[in-house]
Amino acid sequence: FTIEGHADPRGGEEYNLRLSQARAEAVREYLISKHGLDAGRVDAVGKGASHLMNKANIAAPENRRVTIVSQQ
Repeated sequence: FTIEGHADPRGGEEYNLRLSQARAEAVREYLISKHGLDAGRVDAVGKGASHLMNKANIAAPENRRVTIVSQQ
């Protein structure tokens, strides 16, 4: 699995990359520590503001999210 962290573009690019990476890592650590997920089966990746769900409203909450992607 890949856990992707996302941010809206209201901060600088580098800040948003760090923020989105931290979001992804927080979810990864939660799944490992609370649900026994094998750490070797999941990666955390920060996407910054590169994949907005709502481009019409950059401050929309759905732009600040974490998604889980299955790798087959």
